[in-house]
Amino acid sequence: MTTSIDTTANLEATYFQPTSEAQDSNFQEHIEEILQSIIQSLAQQMQQSGLQGGMSGAQGAQDTGDTSSGGSGMNAQGASGALASYMNDNGISSLNPDQLYQIAYNPAAGTSPTVSAAAKYMLVHSSTFNAIETHDVAGADGIAGANDFKWAAEGGLSSASQSGQARGTGQTGGPAMTAQSASGALAAYMSQNNTNLLDVNGLYQIAYNPSAGTSATVSAAAKYMLQHPDTFNKIETNDWTATDGIANTIQFDWAAEGDLDTANKSA
Repeated sequence: MTTSIDTTANLEATYFQPTSEAQDSNFQEHIEEILQSIIQSLAQQMQQSGLQGGMSGAQGAQDTGDTSSGGSGMNAQGASGALASYMNDNGISSLNPDQLYQIAYNPAAGTSPTVSAAAKYMLVHSSTFNAIETHDVAGADGIAGANDFKWAAEGGLSSASQSGQARGTGQTGGPAMTAQSASGALAAYMSQNNTNLLDVNGLYQIAYNPSAGTSATVSAAAKYMLQHPDTFNKIETNDWTATDGIANTIQFDWAAEGDLDTANKSA
């Protein structure tokens, strides 16, 4: 950086032609004041230039599309690729929501954190899993084959979205859900249908392939639990430490009565 400052300031006219003994005696003092002013001016300009450089660098990082946030960086394509490779390495031909839940929350020894994160991604983004498992066969059976994940890993999901070919069958709309309201809706549904247990597969079917007469509220509640697997995990393990992916009516009642909020606050 080149910085130019006009330092002439008519020094000769002002200081190099003293007209009295008093002026001559103060000559050195005035010179020191001017030099100090010049030094301060230089320092300010250098500091300002440094700040501008830093701002330019920050802007440059934005312009390059650097969106790294230190997280897993998981997306639909990456999660599909991780699961396809995991299935290939372990001789697994298909995965359902129950199995995804186990991989995410109770993985077998040797399962990488990336694979667990990929499984959780599919639970949280259940509509993405639905689009993958129904892309070649209509009907939400909740089973995605290795070829389905390979198709998504190779960009098939993006291509299908652009052409409008993805066969999502989940209900849309419905009331806004909370953990408490979703638990209450599911507890009531289970009581009315004499169903004591619900696993992740059951939640998926209620959300994406409900039986006749199932209300939109109940489907929304099931979808809420799929998309908030940490909440479901707390409910199904609140009185039992093992993560089996199965919640009973009593556990949903417990959460519906506000005990889940109490447990979260005391944790």
